[in-house]
Amino acid sequence: MKCDLQFFGLSDIGLNRHTNQDFWAAFPELNFFALADGMGGRKGGEIAAKEAVTSLSESIRQFSPEADLPQELFKAIEQANLWVYNMGCDIKPLSGMGTTLACVLWTPTFIYYAHVGDSRIYRLRNGQLQLLTRDHSLLQRWLSKKKLYGPSPPKNIITRAIGTKGRANPELAGCEVHSGDLFLLCSDGLSDAVPRGELEEILTLSATLQIAAHTMIERAKNKGSSDNITALIITNRETEG
Repeated sequence: MKCDLQFFGLSDIGLNRHTNQDFWAAFPELNFFALADGMGGRKGGEIAAKEAVTSLSESIRQFSPEADLPQELFKAIEQANLWVYNMGCDIKPLSGMGTTLACVLWTPTFIYYAHVGDSRIYRLRNGQLQLLTRDHSLLQRWLSKKKLYGPSPPKNIITRAIGTKGRANPELAGCEVHSGDLFLLCSDGLSDAVPRGELEEILTLSATLQIAAHTMIERAKNKGSSDNITALIITNRETEG
């Protein structure tokens, strides 16, 4: 059943990159939204990101009305992973390519979300922005084990990705739908540069989704973000954009 959703996505190459390897897509007829942040030499990351989202959306399009959505979403992500992995194995210039993935599948009563890597999913509810995902990164692993001694590992080393191995091991969760829910999917070019409190303020005060996305990306660039920057916002609230 199609939900009455508003969305807006925006991607920027950023200040220092020669290509944009982020990719976002919205499939409102499926109530499905996804964002990927590719990695790999030449055009490998760009291809990995687009192929992963395309494969995943094609699988979701085949879901039956009786499908066990969490189970089928997990399988669809693993299938997308295998598709990208095999491409990297079969096409030499694409060897080693991979991508992060963050996605949301909205139903009339429940929202399922999943991620692989360090692209994030936030939820704004009753004016409070909550980070729903936990980065699959060496830094997050270091923090979660309370190894608060010695130098911390670099932020940008991820421990899970789509396409780099035969299994992706996505992390899935869900929550009930509330009126006015707003979800933000973003690449680390945004989340590394703009603190949660500032994202919350922008999303709360912006008159439209377009204004919010543009403001967040400009804020990241003003703070010197060195990566591609992408934001995808989805909501069921009444809004002009």
